[in-house]
Amino acid sequence: MNDKIYEELSQHLDKMPAGFAKTKSGAELKLLKKFYTPEQAKIALQLSPIPEPSSKIAERLGMDLQEASEKIEQMAREGSVFRYRTAKGPLYSQANFLMGIYEWHVHAVDKEIAGYADDYYEAMFEHHWKGLETKQLRVVPVDQSIDGKDMVSSYHVLRDLVKGNGKGPYAVAPCICRVEKIHQGCENSRPLDTCLTFGAMAQYYIENGIGKQLTEDELMDKLKECEDAALVPFATNSQEIANMCMCDDSCQLLKNLSKFEKPAEEVHSAYFAVINEELCSECGECIERCQMGAISEASRSAGADEMVMKVNIHRCIGCGLCVPTCPTEAIEMQIKTQLPDTPKTGMDMHMRLMLERMQSA
Repeated sequence: MNDKIYEELSQHLDKMPAGFAKTKSGAELKLLKKFYTPEQAKIALQLSPIPEPSSKIAERLGMDLQEASEKIEQMAREGSVFRYRTAKGPLYSQANFLMGIYEWHVHAVDKEIAGYADDYYEAMFEHHWKGLETKQLRVVPVDQSIDGKDMVSSYHVLRDLVKGNGKGPYAVAPCICRVEKIHQGCENSRPLDTCLTFGAMAQYYIENGIGKQLTEDELMDKLKECEDAALVPFATNSQEIANMCMCDDSCQLLKNLSKFEKPAEEVHSAYFAVINEELCSECGECIERCQMGAISEASRSAGADEMVMKVNIHRCIGCGLCVPTCPTEAIEMQIKTQLPDTPKTGMDMHMRLMLERMQSA
């Protein structure tokens, strides 16, 4: 009976915009059993991706309103249901598993869960990420070589979004990927508290004790800390952001993206790096900074003995981390000639994803 309810929950989550992957090892069901009791799984089956009051969910469950409200709120506190505060009361919705439920359980991760996650991420990227026109994340580059009207940076874009769209409050939580690695006995010298959230998502993190609240100044300091540590900024692929991941090559996102032959096609990226061969001193600093293996040593020109660094634009995801540390300022970011349309909100992005998955089914 228990396995059946988790199979049903797996199918339900697969109907969400980002989908829910099946693994050969059954890791996806093992993760669900860690995060849901059988009763909670039954309740989750009645959740919609559209936020709604608990009364609507109680009707579908055939449950007393007070009892249902208490159980749903408990699930929200535990990170299995998203809660959205409104003047008329809380609304609840079914979230995606990744960039949602899993990250909300960051403080529950242990060695066993980390092992299941390795299997799950691999299946997710292969079956529910690759080839989709609408991307779940977009890369936000640093600004050193992007000027004029095309200037975009992890600092300025985020600052503009925050001030222009009223994206407070802000919160930071531990990176779940680095937490996984800690439990698996791996060393990582990069900052741990780097998972950033904004607006309603930040409120959820703060209320549930998942992360701690930041002031605007603390947020900007955190961005600088992440840039100094060569972490790649991935924001929600929408004009109004809810999340920003700060990734390194040990993180599940970059690790699985790097397995693709052309990672640049699997994220929304507005830029790519270009190296001026005349200025390049062949120091190799950019190779060390690049998390995607997009830069390599090659002949300066046909038949020449001199070597130079060159960029594979199919692997370059446009983060710009190679720019600030180039001692000869030989690297600049160039904007792509054709850019995909960025959805207005996270809900818009999820609706596009859902339609694409339905059409490709």
